[in-house]
Amino acid sequence: MGKIDWSPPEISNDDRMAMKAVIDSGWMSEGKATEEFEAALAKRIGCRHAIVMNNATSALLAALWGNGIGNGAEVVVPAYTFIASVNTPNAVGAKSVLCDSNPKTLNTEPEFMKQVLTENTRAIMPVDIAGMPIDMGAFEDFAKDNDLVLIEDGAEAIGASYRGRNVGNSGHATIFSFHMAKLITSIEGGCMATNDDALAEKVRMIKNHGTHKKEAKTNFFGFGLNFRTTDVQSALGLSQLLRLDHFLKRRNEVARIYSQELDGLVGMQQVPEYVSVHARMFFPIFVEASRRDAIDAALNRMGISTRICWPPAHMQPYHRRLFPDEKIPNSEMIGNTIIAIPMGNSTTDEEAKTVADAVKKAVGEN
Repeated sequence: MGKIDWSPPEISNDDRMAMKAVIDSGWMSEGKATEEFEAALAKRIGCRHAIVMNNATSALLAALWGNGIGNGAEVVVPAYTFIASVNTPNAVGAKSVLCDSNPKTLNTEPEFMKQVLTENTRAIMPVDIAGMPIDMGAFEDFAKDNDLVLIEDGAEAIGASYRGRNVGNSGHATIFSFHMAKLITSIEGGCMATNDDALAEKVRMIKNHGTHKKEAKTNFFGFGLNFRTTDVQSALGLSQLLRLDHFLKRRNEVARIYSQELDGLVGMQQVPEYVSVHARMFFPIFVEASRRDAIDAALNRMGISTRICWPPAHMQPYHRRLFPDEKIPNSEMIGNTIIAIPMGNSTTDEEAKTVADAVKKAVGEN
């Protein structure tokens, strides 16, 4: 067997035809296909509003602005996350404050955020790492008790559910990504899902220069930028969404193979009882920090594509200047021991077993 890619997209002939139909229609910028994608997303998630944008980073920015987060505000964000979670509060004039995470689940918890709250804290932004839901009920209570805005970075969690409730079906803002590596892709893309009507109205204007479709395009009612997508990308996203349940099933089948084959050999993300569906955007394993790079290199030599997801924010080259004195032990341990092994919508059982055998060999020899 040749190289096994880390997270290959699955682009079907139906996907290609959906994009071609939009191109052939003569209208390719945001329009009818995007409206159809938004309606289908809202139905699948179970929420009242799904607002599609050009990427998930834009959706995070719009959610922050829509919730009134700006100059002087502090936003608590886990140190162990993709860097967009940390950059976006800073980009709106607020200040990202880092907290630690549970080393077993990789997700942060209210107790970790409580340790860094100040009188300037206005919002919290927990992250569904690898597509596994946070303890949503605990965070909703924590936000309410402390009068804080809750924004859920669910970039990796489309299709996941918490105690039977779909991630995104809530009163707060939840952000999803449709990047090429995610469960469904629109090449680049993202959305904000919410049941908050007022927030949705604000965000729809923010993504469109401060106006909305029912008004003339020269009337601007508030601050906004251009976070619009294209109908070509939305057509792809909608076509992919039709196969989301299949993708979830396949990924969880691959995860079961990894869990069975690698049990007792490497560490793995623990799944709490409140997780009804894990989206399995990637599958992390954990080995000793002193051996991690050698094991990772050995896997790559055997044709197993991997990712190191990620050094924590305060250890990133640029962000060390922003957080010069931070010591965040659990996040540092995760960052030093993690290897993400292949997980895709079309990863086969045979490929999963080949990867597991390669991990066994790499761990045994390094």
